Amino acid sequence: MNKSLKVGIVAIICTFTSADFVAAQNTTKKYGEDSLKCLTNISLYRELHKQKNYRDAYPFWKQVVADCPMSIMSIFTEGPVILENLINEEKDTLVREQYLNELFDLFELRIKIYPKDEPYILGRIGVYMAKYRKNEYKKTFEYLDKSIDLSGAESSPQVLDIYFQIADVYRTKDKLSTEMIMDAYDKVSDIMEMMIDKADLLMESVMRQINKLGEDLETEAISQEDYQATYEGLAKDSAKIANELKQLKNVGNNLDIRFAKIANCDMLKQIYGEKIKTNKDERTLRQIVNFFSKQKCTDNEIYIKAIEELHKIKPTAKTAFYMGQYLHGKKKYSDAVSYLKEAAELYEKEAEMIKAYTVLADCYMQLGQYASVRETANKILKLKPNSGIAYILIGDAYMSSVSNSACNDPIPGAVYWVAADKFAKAKAVADDEKTAEVAQTKLSQAAARFPSTNTAFGNGYQKGQSYSVGCWINETTTVR
Repeated sequence: MNKSLKVGIVAIICTFTSADFVAAQNTTKKYGEDSLKCLTNISLYRELHKQKNYRDAYPFWKQVVADCPMSIMSIFTEGPVILENLINEEKDTLVREQYLNELFDLFELRIKIYPKDEPYILGRIGVYMAKYRKNEYKKTFEYLDKSIDLSGAESSPQVLDIYFQIADVYRTKDKLSTEMIMDAYDKVSDIMEMMIDKADLLMESVMRQINKLGEDLETEAISQEDYQATYEGLAKDSAKIANELKQLKNVGNNLDIRFAKIANCDMLKQIYGEKIKTNKDERTLRQIVNFFSKQKCTDNEIYIKAIEELHKIKPTAKTAFYMGQYLHGKKKYSDAVSYLKEAAELYEKEAEMIKAYTVLADCYMQLGQYASVRETANKILKLKPNSGIAYILIGDAYMSSVSNSACNDPIPGAVYWVAADKFAKAKAVADDEKTAEVAQTKLSQAAARFPSTNTAFGNGYQKGQSYSVGCWINETTTVR
């Protein structure tokens, strides 16, 4: 396009006011009054957009918006790209402001034509306002707040992140109370948790399908070709979910870091210490549990009282686990057991079930209920067959049974053989270095306590023979 002509077109178009931009639109016919003109302009702007020639694409795109905005969705998805490039390149303040007005008018038009997109578009308006109209923080907050209320767990992580940042700007500039930012954090963190839980469950489902696929291939239930085709689809799904989880957790970590700078443990105790005396509604209790646990401010009466009250009002896996964890830390193992069993039953995510079972198994260990330790560890193995921790728990239970005479008849110390088997298995399947190191240390400890060769020989056994350990263990091992 001739350079002087291009400049003239842009200059003429940029003299339109925002009202002209809106008023010129034809929303009565899909392709406007002149369908050929509409389709020609669509073709011209899209080709230039594809070439990233946004300045030349702009006048044709704008004409489509004016003549036939109902013609193609891409004017609403590609339009912001065109306008933002012009905004960032423009030196003239007035022209730049005109482009900004057109950007926000475009969002409003999309809501008018596609009402179902309102939750998403309100979020986009808020994001762009935060970027380009920093002084309008109150209005930005309102757009983002409404977007989140309408979108819920379908909110964009970016919207959640910027919402909390704008909430803090709003609080600081208008000198609002700290509780305002705490309410904002409460809203965002709840939604983030729902989104992460959903993604985790999807990932667990995909991984189960991948594992089942591998088993089917080994048993020749499916062909190599079918395996490869299905695996490629599942691998793409898992990669997509992993990327979403990474983004969500990064935003979540950023939120926690910002919140920690605003509300420390002393401040939380000061605010909620008085509030819990008169207000024990579910929302207040949930905030206490959420905020105090995030800030690792859990060793105080306010937190414990809130968990107890919240668990009575609305028992959840989280409240049950927190109660069990607290009682375990206070060495009230018998009391902790019922809460941890409840948490494991209520949790949906395998990782959280495993977390509850692991603390539960340690409670049983401290209570000397070794058969229950193994039973709980086996529940972990059903969820995660390569859990080194589960095998370590069983090995510890076996070692702790050395004082049980029934477990050491006829060879005293034979429990160390079966314990060593479990520690060796833990080391072999461990998926992290720390667990493998713990397993090796315990394996060495068990090996140092093996019955002597003379003891085994004196009882009629030789090295390499099978040997059955009785009592509650009831396992076969090898004489060392």
